[in-house]
Amino acid sequence: MHTMYEISEKEAGGGDAFVCLCEEAFAEQMQIAVEPFLASVKQTGVFSVLSGNLYYELYPQREKADTVVVCHGFSEAAAKYEEFIYYLYRAGFQVAVYDQRGHGKSFRMGEDANVVHIEDFNDYVEDLHCFAEQIARPFSKGGNLCLYAHSMGGCVGALYLERYPEDFKKAVLNAPMLAIQMGACPLPIAKGICDLAKLLGKGKKRLFVHGEFNPEEPFGQSCSNSEERHAYYLEKRRKMPCYQTSSASYAWGSTAIKAGYRAVKKKNASCIKIPVLLFQAAQDNQVKSTAQEKFIKYLEQGRLMKVPVSRHEIYRSKKEVLEPYMEKVLDFLKN
Repeated sequence: MHTMYEISEKEAGGGDAFVCLCEEAFAEQMQIAVEPFLASVKQTGVFSVLSGNLYYELYPQREKADTVVVCHGFSEAAAKYEEFIYYLYRAGFQVAVYDQRGHGKSFRMGEDANVVHIEDFNDYVEDLHCFAEQIARPFSKGGNLCLYAHSMGGCVGALYLERYPEDFKKAVLNAPMLAIQMGACPLPIAKGICDLAKLLGKGKKRLFVHGEFNPEEPFGQSCSNSEERHAYYLEKRRKMPCYQTSSASYAWGSTAIKAGYRAVKKKNASCIKIPVLLFQAAQDNQVKSTAQEKFIKYLEQGRLMKVPVSRHEIYRSKKEVLEPYMEKVLDFLKN
């Protein structure tokens, strides 16, 4: 069974229960208030997985609290979630987040540091398992573990919940990449192209639908509907080369498409028993909504929420969209 709910236009007009940072002077608010606050509680480290080390951050509460594990999306990093982590922390949660392999401050597998290369999507799933068991669970000190996973991380999270159904108490999948958009190219053809490139020894080369990092990326091409949030993180990317991942390899494309197929199969998705809240962005041009709707139908406790005025990165929306969204996320995690 699953239920569907849509955040209405009225709700997406802002509310009194939860207050987000304003669009005006957003960067200044982050630099003066949010960044120093997070720095005062943040703990950092690395943990080892097959082939290298992954960077992580922990945000502990003084009292026992549930821990939210954040699994970021493609070409992202923990640094992109500072505002979101701030809201979770102020709401009473501990937060544990790491940079996935090929991203941020973690190790790379490809020849080009800005091209995300991976041979097998299962590596992402097992990396998350290592992080959950070796870092997040001891950090939780007996509290519940909850998962928040976005886009590519949402596919990782879905596969994880299918393989390890009892590790997390609840999960939020935000615009999960259960079927990636490959421009106008149908997925079966795109996978064929990727597989052919691998056979020709070009598996580590840049995927045909992706380009190099653009330090002047126009807001209109971004996945956020908040121009201020887009500009704020773009400036971070300009200054830090490790945040400039911008494209995937052909091998990544092949295994990512295959992972989406696997995640939405009924026999796999029906293994998930915990409550799952899946957010779908109506203006999403990165992932296919049909796969999300197929997936959620197979979950015992799955709920689909449509956000009608958001692009792919719902967690980086304008205030009038972000406030009701955060209310839904926090209410689900707490209750």
